[in-house]
Amino acid sequence: MFRRAILSFLLFAAISIDGRVARPTNETLRQALAAKHLPTDAGKLANFDKSITSWAELDDANQYVISYYVDDGTNELNPPLFLDRYDRKQAEWKSASFPDAHTNSAQPDGNCYGSILRVAALGSRLFLDTHINPSAGCLLVLSPDLKLEASLYGWLLGQLGTDLLVYHRSQIHFAPVHPAEIALYDLRTRRDVTFFPTKPDSAIRRARTAQLAEFYKVNKGWCNKNDDPCDPENFDYALQGEVATNEAEGAIAFLISYEQIQLVQGDVQKPSGPKDVLYVYRWVDDEAKMEYREMLLEDAKARFGTSKLPDLVQAEILQKIFAEAAAK
Repeated sequence: MFRRAILSFLLFAAISIDGRVARPTNETLRQALAAKHLPTDAGKLANFDKSITSWAELDDANQYVISYYVDDGTNELNPPLFLDRYDRKQAEWKSASFPDAHTNSAQPDGNCYGSILRVAALGSRLFLDTHINPSAGCLLVLSPDLKLEASLYGWLLGQLGTDLLVYHRSQIHFAPVHPAEIALYDLRTRRDVTFFPTKPDSAIRRARTAQLAEFYKVNKGWCNKNDDPCDPENFDYALQGEVATNEAEGAIAFLISYEQIQLVQGDVQKPSGPKDVLYVYRWVDDEAKMEYREMLLEDAKARFGTSKLPDLVQAEILQKIFAEAAAK
C-alpha cells in the first residue's frame, strides 16, 4: 500500500523516481522520440504526429519501447493502449495496440486502463505496470510478438524462471484495513494462486489476532465511531521492500510489517504489531511440497548470520532454516 501511495503522490507532483512516471499530456509521439536519436518512420508509426499522454518508456541496449494513450481531448485514458518498439539489432519498428485490457479480478469492471508507470523487459517478454489508484494497478504481460499474454490485478515483484511470476495483488483503496496478498502466476498453465498469507495462520499472525481481539473487547464503541468492522482476523499488514527469489529452490523471501496502517482521529488507535517479520518459502511452485517459515528478521540474523534476503534464499541457508524448524 505504501509503495502505491507514495508513487501516486510523486506522480501528482511530477517528480521522477526510478523512471516510473506517467508522462504529461500535449506532447506528440514525434516530440517524445526526438531526444532518443532513433530512426523514425512516420509511415510505420501510426501515431507519430498525435498527442500522447500517460506514457512510460524502456530504453536499453537491445530495444527502445514506449507505451502510451492517444490524447483524445476528453481528459480520460480511453482505449486502446498503444505500444511501439524499436529493435536495435534488427533496426526496425513494431507496434501493437490493446483495445481490451481487462482482468478477471473482483474489481467492478476489470478495467486495466491506467497511467503507464513502468515498462520492463524480463527475458523475451515485456511488462507494463499501470496505475489505477494508490492501492491498485494492473500488470500487463506481453509475449515476444507483442501479444497480450496475461492481465493481472496487481504489480510484479519477481520471477521464478521465465514463466512463473511473483506479484502483489491490488487492494481495495477505501477500506478500513489493507491486508497484503502475494500470489504466483504461471504463464504456461494460467494457474493463479495466493500463497501469502498461508492458512492456517502462523504464530505471529495468531498473536496479532489475539492482540486485536483484546483491543476490540475493551473498545466496543470505537468500532461504530470509526466505521470499522473490528474483525480481529482481518488486519493491516504490508510488504516491506523487495522480494528475493531462487529459481533452483523454488524459494522466495520477503518482509511483512504488521504495524498499524490506518490511523483515526482521536487518542485511541489500534495497537501495532511487529515490524520486519521474515517469511521464507521453498518449493512455492509445487503446492504438494511447498513449505514456509516465519520469524522476526532480527532472530534470523542471530540464527543464520545474515539478514539479507538474497542470502536467505540460498540453498545452504535454506537447509538450515527448514532443518531447524523441523527439529523443534
